[in-house]
Order: sequence, then structure tokens, then C-alpha cells
Amino acid sequence: MGKSTNFIGQPLLNQLLFFVNGVNIREISKRHNAERYVKKFDTRQHMMVMLFGVLEGYHSIK
Repeated sequence: MGKSTNFIGQPLLNQLLFFVNGVNIREISKRHNAERYVKKFDTRQHMMVMLFGVLEGYHSIK
């Protein structure tokens, strides 16, 4: 069985965002009307920031 070379040299966050883009966050948030009052910080950006915080081990925003 051959090794996949798609993600060699890429950071873990970049790999996760690649898979999440396939899910199409904007379509899901539009279906649930989640961005009805959003002006600048949309659902996809919020998810990226939260993934970064989890991967870096942050416990608070202080």
C-alpha cells in the first residue's frame, strides 16, 4: 500500500482546513441562517480561529 504524498510538509492546521473546506461551511451556515447578523467575522473565520486555539493549546483569550 503506497503512502499518500498530499500532505507532506504541511502544518496540521493547514491539513484540517483543507478537509473542512470540503464540507463547505458557508453553505451549512446559510442553510441554518447562522450569519443573519454577521457583519465582518463570519462562521468560517470563527471556526479557523477556534481550530488554531485548540491546536496551540490555548485555555483562554487573555
